[in-house]
Amino acid sequence: MKLMKCVKRYSTIFVADLTTSVGLFYLWNKGYKHFVPLASLCGIGASYLYCRLRSRAKISSNHAVVITGCGSGLGYSLALHCRELGATVIAGVLQMGCPGAKRLESEGVLVYPLDITLVNSVENFTNSVRTTLTERNLTLRCLINNAAVMVFGEFEWQTDEQLRNQVEVNLLGTMRITRELMPLIRAHFSRIIVVSSHCNKQPIPGVAAYSATKAALSAWAAAIRVELKKYGVKVVCFVPGSFVTESNILARQGEHFKKMKESMSSEARIFYGDYFARYSQYFSSVAQGGNLEKLRDSGIYEAFEGALLDTYPSAVYTNEPWRYTIYHTMFRITPTCLRDRLVEKFVQGPPWTKQDVAKSSTHH
Repeated sequence: MKLMKCVKRYSTIFVADLTTSVGLFYLWNKGYKHFVPLASLCGIGASYLYCRLRSRAKISSNHAVVITGCGSGLGYSLALHCRELGATVIAGVLQMGCPGAKRLESEGVLVYPLDITLVNSVENFTNSVRTTLTERNLTLRCLINNAAVMVFGEFEWQTDEQLRNQVEVNLLGTMRITRELMPLIRAHFSRIIVVSSHCNKQPIPGVAAYSATKAALSAWAAAIRVELKKYGVKVVCFVPGSFVTESNILARQGEHFKKMKESMSSEARIFYGDYFARYSQYFSSVAQGGNLEKLRDSGIYEAFEGALLDTYPSAVYTNEPWRYTIYHTMFRITPTCLRDRLVEKFVQGPPWTKQDVAKSSTHH
């Protein structure tokens, strides 16, 4: 396993060195015998520099990793993965009695209650982290801002409470817990990983508010990366890809659709007609919560380990399937009219037609 990870990690330099060696051998045979040694030295130097820049630090049980939103999905999976790497993991969960919290505790994770929308909860969690670091003589290696909520539904349908909650959790809550932990982060020269989303690259219809919070979060992370650099603190964005069907981030989607329908004006119900029913039915089926298990996509953990352990980290680490890469490339280079059509195809939601209004009007 370690050999394969090493091959994947340094595959670029392996291919470059092999190609260069073939080229130098050809030049040697052609009589460029004075040029080849110099080129070889340059190649060795470039290879060393590349490997140096790609080096990773080790992590041990003396290092603490703090992760928010660990009750299920990505946070739960990252907590288990950090334990497998050997770190001491401090996990924040919304509900201490949830299955995820119990399973994490059984795996040796230190679990504490955390609601990042509440100041008192954030303060209590920070005190627990501080006490744990002191009592166990740990170094705070990283804060992973993972906690997030997502509500599917067109912008007009979403209630004030749904919009506010996404902003509170995804943006303000992340800022709140980070600011509260900053004295510890500065003291330990820690790293901050901000979990972003592909919705930041291309805002997606149906999750307009969620996309807006993730875009704002990425902008915030880019700014504090420069602010905190002089204090020895590194800030990284991590885009883990899409795993909605394996996570519980949309577990309450049926409840959200019910609240949207209840808050709709009579005019909106007539206008949207059967479209809302088809839309809610489609995304409710997609949003069925998965079982409590570690996410299976190995690409998530490869990218995450880079974000956590790279000595000279990149600003952004991304894990996405080829389909996403192709779509996002097309989004950047196509004119707006074509890009909008590509976005609709990417989402693959049910279409709205004028017949929906007509059907609803006859029902009323």
